[in-house]
Amino acid sequence: MQSEAELEGTYRFANNLAIEPLELFNALAASAAAAAEVAGAVLVVHDTTDCSFEQADPDEVGYLSTGKAGFFAHCALVLEANTWRRPLGVVHVETISRKERSKRGRKNKASGIETARWKDRESARWSRGVEASSKQLEACRSVCHIADREGDSYALLAAMVGKNQAFVIRVNHDRKVGDPDDLAEQWLPIKERVRSLRGIFEREVALSERKRSSAPRANKGRPVRNARLASLSFSATAVVVKRPQYLADPVPATLTLNVVHVIEPDPPLGEPAVEWLLFTTLPVNSEKQVATVVDNYRARWTIEEFNKALKTGCAYESREFETLHALLIILAVSLPIACELLWLRSRARDDPDAPATEVLTPQQLKILRFLGPRSLPDKPTVRDALWAVAGLGGHLKRNGEPGWLILYRGMKTLHSYEAGFEAGLRASGKA
Repeated sequence: MQSEAELEGTYRFANNLAIEPLELFNALAASAAAAAEVAGAVLVVHDTTDCSFEQADPDEVGYLSTGKAGFFAHCALVLEANTWRRPLGVVHVETISRKERSKRGRKNKASGIETARWKDRESARWSRGVEASSKQLEACRSVCHIADREGDSYALLAAMVGKNQAFVIRVNHDRKVGDPDDLAEQWLPIKERVRSLRGIFEREVALSERKRSSAPRANKGRPVRNARLASLSFSATAVVVKRPQYLADPVPATLTLNVVHVIEPDPPLGEPAVEWLLFTTLPVNSEKQVATVVDNYRARWTIEEFNKALKTGCAYESREFETLHALLIILAVSLPIACELLWLRSRARDDPDAPATEVLTPQQLKILRFLGPRSLPDKPTVRDALWAVAGLGGHLKRNGEPGWLILYRGMKTLHSYEAGFEAGLRASGKA
């Protein structure tokens, strides 16, 4: 906030119990759905991230797995299904606040049969997210749901198949699968079955660096690696999956799914080989179709960058509110800004010479010309727009590329200028 009055107004807004966070989340979903309808074909990336607040009381805000104060935010981020994967907004938000510390140790783990009976189990957030986002996006021509290994649940897969919902979900469980053309043939673990497949094509893919996580379990599923250009082989087939014993009717006894196998045959010495197994309902009969499945899944990394834009760019975890209600209000305010920051920085990196109107409105560009500390050329590019917004945030050119926080400050200032600009138009009768 730029003044004491603005700061006090923000505190009053966030702490006003008459404002329901759910109503704000619903408004964000409606806005994202409207943009998705214009796009026509979209991807919906589902993910859960933890939001930690060191200064907060966990009895008020909730407990993370570490015992610290915080909650989990499960979001469905909508992307255009074209080449650039433009983020259109968050079409579903669910927050999970645990009221007590997690009980560690295997002896405290419930069986699959027990957890399947729990109506309030946390894992059901994936089903709720798919159901809610699908309802919001009914007007779209094409919708494909994307999820990481946490989404590999037989119940979720069965529900989506039953409703003819397209999806690409990374396989987590090495369950036994059968051959749809010969169910009498021996059922094999899925990893064993796909290793005999012949590669359809190969492609070089740029892999980002992956640093060591403070959570040991995370390092097992996502091992440390250096950034590199990897040569990957792609293959695909159809498999039959059996229903787990802890589930019963009306969940179908079997599912026939397509599976795409991505493998790095010759990884560099000392580096873990890339290997993905992807369940999908999309067709995999040609090289182009298999490539589409893989490219759709690769869009999942967009939500990782979105989380960085929220936590680092919007500095969401640094907000010193003391109640869960206030933090959820600020979350609703921060989500659309994070989406704008993500698109601005992504386009500036991927296609810096694209026209600036792809990331900012003509009105915002006009404001930057008159009030921004950096001049804009007659036909500004995306990169020109990035540096202009960064300048509003206090960025100095000698400091190199602008970071998330600088861009956030610049975008907030631009929004403030835009609000004043529109107020002036209304006062003059020109709005």
